[in-house]
Amino acid sequence: MSSANAQVNGMWKQDHSEDENYDQMLREQGLGSCVRWLIRVFKPSPLVEYIINGEHITYRQYVKRNRPVEMNFTVGQPVDINIRGMEPSRAVVNWDEYGRLVMRHTKANGEFVTTGRIDSRGMLEMTMLLPSGKQCRRVLKRVQ
Repeated sequence: MSSANAQVNGMWKQDHSEDENYDQMLREQGLGSCVRWLIRVFKPSPLVEYIINGEHITYRQYVKRNRPVEMNFTVGQPVDINIRGMEPSRAVVNWDEYGRLVMRHTKANGEFVTTGRIDSRGMLEMTMLLPSGKQCRRVLKRVQ
């Protein structure tokens, strides 16, 4: 595993002050206007964790502290994602030639392509190309 890949390991929390087109991404993910309004007002930031072990990547989102949502990926292998309350989808995770984490997530309305990289400040920058062709950006700060 390259040092760039290893840097993604750990716990992260979203910094909403650096969001770009976040509401558009939520809309294209299928969230209704009421839920998007609550997110805009309260800016929830559940902890997320990446555990990278060779070709295996575990992603955990701690919405409820004791019961995280967990997804397991093997680089290059498609995974069916079935999370209660969301439409089923399929995702594939890879590393690109620059050492960035790339997830291609296919839903009924199209493909979301997310690229993650560690920026010069040590933040995890997630840039997402939406099915509409627009781009969304989220920045996460390391918490552990």
